[in-house]
Amino acid sequence: MNRDTAQALLASWKYERAVDHHCHPLRRWPFQLTALELRSAFTEALDPELAERHVLYSAGYQAALQRIALVLGCEPTEAAVLERRNRDDSERHTRRLLDQPPTEVMLVDAGFSSPESFTLAEQERATGIAQREIIRLETLAEALVKTANDPREWLAATRAALREGINRGAVGVKTICAYRASLKLQPVDTETLGAAFSALRLRAERGQPVRLAGNSLCHAVLFEAAQECQQLDVPLQLHCGFGDPDEDLAETSPLGLRPLFIDPTYRGLRIALLHCYPYHREAAYLCAVFPGAYMDLSLTIPFAGLEGFRAMRETLGLCPTSKLLYASDASRYPEVYFVAASLHREALAEALGELVDRAVLSSDSAVAAGRQVLAENARHIYRLAPTDTG
Repeated sequence: MNRDTAQALLASWKYERAVDHHCHPLRRWPFQLTALELRSAFTEALDPELAERHVLYSAGYQAALQRIALVLGCEPTEAAVLERRNRDDSERHTRRLLDQPPTEVMLVDAGFSSPESFTLAEQERATGIAQREIIRLETLAEALVKTANDPREWLAATRAALREGINRGAVGVKTICAYRASLKLQPVDTETLGAAFSALRLRAERGQPVRLAGNSLCHAVLFEAAQECQQLDVPLQLHCGFGDPDEDLAETSPLGLRPLFIDPTYRGLRIALLHCYPYHREAAYLCAVFPGAYMDLSLTIPFAGLEGFRAMRETLGLCPTSKLLYASDASRYPEVYFVAASLHREALAEALGELVDRAVLSSDSAVAAGRQVLAENARHIYRLAPTDTG
């Protein structure tokens, strides 16, 4: 590939402010970042042994250190990066990273957060970037279990709460069904659902943790949410593929979502497939044949190193550029947002640049395609008005 072509594309997008259509809250500053915390931010592993002993030797983490060090003006070592960022002013450090490259608006799933996390209003003030809420479906549904006598009441209350959240200003809904059940969606048996709900409600009444899990509960609430999103004209974000070991990766192919694309009940529903790797080619196929399918490569980039660049090329083999979205899936630390944002642009420039070099696209078409992916597609599917994007 002619790298000059990719560099020219990057230059053309230098001031293009992106819409990060899927991310999580930052941690409130000031705080001192440790090596273990930084490593943990660049892995989906839950066992701390991975961060303690192995993440340092991953291509994704080494690439992240190189990139962060360039901005901080220090040696590309973990110790040097941490020393420089920990003695800098937290807000100045964060804004510098979030502005390289610039972000226009963050669509935030606060389902993955902690008491240390910013609220959306706090994060908007702290970063100067517009923030919009994405409702996490399972968290909402779990909170309503104790208020309902049966599954019918529970599902109706969940839909009502979704409507209230969207009316309040949220711009979409996200499901983590892949962490709780199979994505091979099946019709829900009423009797099985009733038994599963009764067991869940009993836990709630006893003050025990309530965690939505299993195909009957998760698929029932997913089907209801899909109908509600279709009626409210908001996208449904759906985690598929790459994630932490809490999920069974063998059960998270987006191909199992076919009922949502072929059933007339959901016609017009926009589904944003998140992460996708290693099923990015399957996701690209869905985007190529179903009008309501969209996808991103968040988490794949930057965690998968050069595999992320290859995934971008393979995705654009089938997925129209009007269907690909940018997202960081970043949380807690500005370093992750920065690395994801910059690597996404480079992967996109290389993939589109190769199409230019092969005379598949003109240079102007490639520039326009990049703008679609970075912001225009998200503005369209989330119906973001100018006031929503600064």
